[in-house]
Formats: sequence, structure tokens, C-alpha cells
Amino acid sequence: MSTDTFPTRPRGVLLVHGAWHSGRAWNGVAAALRTRGVPVAVAELHRGSLAGDVAAAEAALDDIADSGPVIACGHSYGGAVISGLPPRKLAHLVYLAAMMPDVGETSFGLLAQAPPTDLGACMIGDIAGTTTIDPTRAGELFHGQLDVDRRSRHVTELVPQVMTAGHQAAMTAAWRSRPSTYVRCTDDRVIHPELQQRFMQRATHTVTWHSDHGAFVSHESDTVALLTRLARP
Repeated sequence: MSTDTFPTRPRGVLLVHGAWHSGRAWNGVAAALRTRGVPVAVAELHRGSLAGDVAAAEAALDDIADSGPVIACGHSYGGAVISGLPPRKLAHLVYLAAMMPDVGETSFGLLAQAPPTDLGACMIGDIAGTTTIDPTRAGELFHGQLDVDRRSRHVTELVPQVMTAGHQAAMTAAWRSRPSTYVRCTDDRVIHPELQQRFMQRATHTVTWHSDHGAFVSHESDTVALLTRLARP
């Protein structure tokens, strides 16, 4: 019987948000993927440590693992989280303007090796404790390519961030044994494009978008297209 009669079921996609964000950041991408028949799970982090966030992401991953290894997409700090997932559960990793640490590296250590961005000046609080992002600057910081109204809506969804995880070293690097795609965003004001260029050298495949940091919104259709393609091998 023709395989066209029974099309291959798409792989699941796990979406992992970055610092100061929540799973709501992915609402548009998640809805569009589900419309295309792609199973989606959205991790909710803020568990107080890198290991805790990885565990939360793995629990979300397991909800869509019945069709086999999944596509894991991490934005910003979420890249450090997906790097810690068990490689056997992953078909492909996507780093969307994201951290891509090797074993022993920390997110803050990697940021310190790159030219400074606007992130530090926009943070309120103790980098060793809990911080927030100045609401008067957060829109331009994360979503410089959106209009004012859309920026404001996303700023209202930001949450405080416990900074512990950024100081903790990666224990594993799933990208070393699984294929990966790095999406470099040239207009990013959070993770410097030069650092993203370094991460691109670690990835199996690379893409460059003229995007702000919040590519999941400003380049939502591109994000959905990339993840759909990977989910339907």
C-alpha cells in the first residue's frame, strides 16, 4: 500500500522559553504548529536552577515523546536548557538566538566573553539573586522590531528571574551528539551577534535572520516554517 495513504506522523516539538519569560512567549508559534498537525509541548521553567529547568523541560518533552525523539527549540537561556536534555530523546536541537554552552561553560561566563549588549543596563536587581527587566526599556530590548502596542503586550508578560541558573555550568551538551540548527539574529540587543557567530560554529546547520532578540514574535512565520520542516522529515 502506498505510504501516501498513511503519512508519517510529524515529530513533536518542544518549546523552551528564555530568562524573564514564561511559556506564554510561545503562544503564537505553538498555535501555528498545532494548526499544522505538529504535536507541541511548552516548558515552564523558573525552577531555581539549571538542573531544575532541564528537568522541567524533560517532563514537558515526555508528553509528546510517543512518536519518538522530538525537535527541541530553545530561545535565549532556553538554549542552555535544551543542551542538557538526554540526547536519546532528541531528533534535532534548534537554538533561536540562544545560549549554546559546552560542558563546563556557564551562560554568564559566555556573555562575559562577548562585547556588552544593552541587557546589563536594563536589569534591575542583584545579578546574584533575583532580577527584573526595566519595563520602560524591555520592549526595545527584546522586541525592537515590533510596534509599540505589540511590545507593550509582551512586556506585561515578563516575570522576575532567579539568576542562579546563569552561574551554573552545563553538565552535558546534547548538541555534540545530535544534529542542531543555530538561528543567528543580527539585530539582537541581548545576546551579542558576535557570540551567536561563535555558537554557529558548533551547530550542524545555521540560519541568519535580520531579527531582534524576540524572533519567536518578530519572525514568527519563519520560526514556524523552520520547526515544521524539521518535524516532518
